[in-house]
Amino acid sequence: MSRFPKRATMADVAQHAGVTKTTVSRVLNNKGEISPETREKVFKAVEHLGYRRSRIARSLATDQTFLLGLIVPSISYEFFTDIARGAENAAWENDYKILLCTTEGDWDREEGMFLFLEDIQADGIVVCSPRLPEDRLVPLVEQFENVVIVNGQGIAWHELAGAIETNDAGGIKLAVDHLIASGRRHLTYLGGPPDARVSTERYYGFMNALQAAGYTPNPAWHTACHPATVHEGYESVKRLQPVLSEIDGIVCFNDLVAAGAMRACHELGVRVPDDIAITGCDDIQFATLVQPSLTTLQTPKEEIGTLAVNMLLERIGGQRKHDNVIIDQHLIIRESAP
Repeated sequence: MSRFPKRATMADVAQHAGVTKTTVSRVLNNKGEISPETREKVFKAVEHLGYRRSRIARSLATDQTFLLGLIVPSISYEFFTDIARGAENAAWENDYKILLCTTEGDWDREEGMFLFLEDIQADGIVVCSPRLPEDRLVPLVEQFENVVIVNGQGIAWHELAGAIETNDAGGIKLAVDHLIASGRRHLTYLGGPPDARVSTERYYGFMNALQAAGYTPNPAWHTACHPATVHEGYESVKRLQPVLSEIDGIVCFNDLVAAGAMRACHELGVRVPDDIAITGCDDIQFATLVQPSLTTLQTPKEEIGTLAVNMLLERIGGQRKHDNVIIDQHLIIRESAP
C-alpha cells in the first residue's frame, strides 16, 4: 500500500460538488457563466479534498507551460547567483517556475540551452551575458516570442527582445575618477573575457575616463583575465612584475580578479593601498572580508533578476512597458582604494 494518500482528481471534485468535470474546469479557469452557488460548491469541494491542479492539464488548457528559462554563464560567481535568486523569487510570486541553465561560457553549450528550452516549450527566456557572436545569437532569439537579454552584445534588440544593461562604462569611470582624485596617475586595467559585452564596455570606460582626465593609458600594461577568476587576477599581476613599480592603481574587471591582484601584490611586497590602490566591480559578499577590504562598484544584482523576469512576464502578457533599461552602478569606497 502506498504511504501517500491518493491525489484528488478533477473527477473527484466534480462528484463531491455534484457537478460535471466541465463545470469544475470552467470554475477553476474562470471561464463561462457560472452561478455564484455553483462556484461556491466547487471551491468548497476543492478545499475539502485538497485538490491541486495538474500543471500539465493547466498547460493544455492555457497553451502555456508556466516555465521560464534562465541562461547564465556560471553559478559559481555570486553575481549570477544573486541574479538567479531575484529571478526565481519574481517567477514564484507570479506562479511560474525557473529552469536554470549554465553555459560555462561555451558557445555550443549556450546554443544547446536555447534549443533545449525551445524543445520543452518554455514560455520565455532570460539570457544573462550571452557569449555567442551576433550571427549565432540573433537567430536563436528570433525563435522565441518572449526573451529578455541582460548585458547583451551591444545589439539594438528593439522588438526582438527586451534588454537590461548595466552602465559599465559609466561605472568604471567612477572608479578611475576616484583613483585620480586620490592622487593616482599610472593606472592599469585587468579585464575580463574578451567575448563578454561587459568586458568591452568596461575597457572602453577605463580608456575614455583616463583620456578625459588628460592622461595617456599604457596599453602594454592592460591584460584580459579569461576566465575572470582569483587565479587569473593573481597571474596577471605576476606578469606585470617588471613594470609594477611604475603602476600606482589597478582597476579590475570584477572582485575575484581584484582579490587575486591583491594576493599577488602581497607576495611581491607591494603594499595595498600605499603603493598600489586596487578597485573591483560587482560588490560580491567577500569584498568586505578580504584584507584590505575592497573598494568596488556595486551592482544591484537581485534587482536585475527581478526586473528581468517582470519584463519577461510583461511581454508574455502582451505588454511592452519596458523594452530597454539601463542600470547604474555605485562606487563603494573601502580600504583598498580609500
